Amino acid sequence: MQNIESRIQDLKEAAEKLSVKIEIANLNDQEFAIQGGHCKLNGEDLIILDKNLPEEEHLIVILNTLKKFDLENIYIADWIREKIESDKTTGTQS
Repeated sequence: MQNIESRIQDLKEAAEKLSVKIEIANLNDQEFAIQGGHCKLNGEDLIILDKNLPEEEHLIVILNTLKKFDLENIYIADWIREKIESDKTTGTQS
């Protein structure tokens, strides 16, 4: 099994192929509470990750975002496709 860093790298590569930008920011410094996640900014897809969260949380946020896209025509790591397919069949949101 891959380590968390290489899994996050796989997810970042998949996001890049979908033209989804990933930004890591310190969300604790904001005047109001912001959670990381997917959004559209100026028509571009963006994932914002809180640098204070553990890498496991980053992995979940990116994976949940990728589930929203059509991944049929791009190459993504086998484990990502397997995870998304297993989540579809079990109805899991992680």
